[in-house]
Amino acid sequence: MQDISLHLLDIIENSVRADAELVEIGILIDEVKNLLDIRVKDDGKGMDEDTINSSQNPFYTTKAERKKKVGLGIPLFKQNAEQCNGSFKITSKQNEGTEIIAQFQFDHIDRMPLGNIADTVLTSILGHPETDFALNYERINNEGKMEVFDFNTKEVRKELGDVPMNYPEVTSFISGFLTNGINNIYMEEI
Repeated sequence: MQDISLHLLDIIENSVRADAELVEIGILIDEVKNLLDIRVKDDGKGMDEDTINSSQNPFYTTKAERKKKVGLGIPLFKQNAEQCNGSFKITSKQNEGTEIIAQFQFDHIDRMPLGNIADTVLTSILGHPETDFALNYERINNEGKMEVFDFNTKEVRKELGDVPMNYPEVTSFISGFLTNGINNIYMEEI
């Protein structure tokens, strides 16, 4: 995978397949601590300890319809975090949900770029209209000043009433809102 947003998309898809009703995405850029913290938490089926351990093995997948019996998403995300002086952790309880935390040394030369987080969240919303998504995007700059951008589809649904999320004007608004909110917090140099 070329950037972190593609890893996020893969993890979000796992959450949706686990029947999550809410997927929470947290991104923290802490320039003071030189840390990039990525979290995805869901309220899906959860996993037992054996499945948690197996999910980090590239030769394991729960996708029975696949011809190749490999699942590279989680193992590659873990590898990328650990290669950047970071860490990776999965916690889960059956019937309660799962949380994945990947931390990276922010300025590590091998850390992949964040990618297009706005498009990743929008794609998830449009691809899974039955699921709610929450994004918390925070940045602590070198001076210690914190900036925060929050987005939650539950709030959008309240405002929309009966208007569907995939209505063209709504999709356009959400896309612009996400892009502007994230870019106002932090725009990574390419």
